[in-house]
Amino acid sequence: MFEVKKFYDIAGHLIGLEVQDDSSLEGLKNLAPFEAQEGDTVFNLRQVEHLAEKEGTTLLVSEEEGLPTLTVGKTRGGKWYFTFAPFKGKPVSCIATSNEDISDAEFMVLNKKYEPFSINNIMMLLYALKTAAMNTLLIHASVVVKAGRGVVFLGKSGTGKSTHSRLWINNIPNTELLNDDNPIIRVLEDGTVWVYGSPWSGKTHCYKQAKAEVAGIVRLYQAPFNKIKKLSILESYTSVYAAISAYRGDKQMADGVHKTLEKLIESTSCFALECLPDSDAARLCFETVYG
Repeated sequence: MFEVKKFYDIAGHLIGLEVQDDSSLEGLKNLAPFEAQEGDTVFNLRQVEHLAEKEGTTLLVSEEEGLPTLTVGKTRGGKWYFTFAPFKGKPVSCIATSNEDISDAEFMVLNKKYEPFSINNIMMLLYALKTAAMNTLLIHASVVVKAGRGVVFLGKSGTGKSTHSRLWINNIPNTELLNDDNPIIRVLEDGTVWVYGSPWSGKTHCYKQAKAEVAGIVRLYQAPFNKIKKLSILESYTSVYAAISAYRGDKQMADGVHKTLEKLIESTSCFALECLPDSDAARLCFETVYG
């Protein structure tokens, strides 16, 4: 057995991943478009056979039917402690620990069958935690790009984000899907807001190393009619905040999310779209956001 180290550029942040052998990467084709040259990383993630600390005090449990189960905690030594299970009620498939500033982490896979799941989820979680104070937001959304500008669709699970993206693609010429589940939004130093593809796109295999300046953010609501309105600053803040993947229990991370969100809202128009799953809804949304 030998070690393989790869680097991945995800929305301009470089991540180092060290696995035990090439077979660990076989189920991670989603990472391939983001592979990059060695450089200064925001965090490094290393696979090990044994962890020095495998138990922790639980701070948060995220457990929903049909979704992975996540535990966040702290070890006695003060490290971050995480466990992952594929679904509610399933055994833990991965345990990970990280130093306090999420710059160096180790993980242990307990079930080889779920190795790709484990690596994907620990990478995504650490990315969200580490970049929270770096004007970067991992967000639950679907994103389309038209004329070089991105539109971010928010909504509760089952609302129809993916459906609305498809409606744009089918009815608004030259529209492409950027990401269908976990895009990344960054506020750059010049105040512009950009949305990036990521290696994590839910059930849709859309893993693009690409970006677009954000034209607008739209929260979707199912309705028996099509109606859109621009949101106030407070409404915009609340709407986007609900879609951000973040741990609110850490002050530095929470402050980072709030500061980034404030900058985003200052520069970006947000809307609420009550709609049917039809072409008229897509056209109304397009004409409003791009009007």
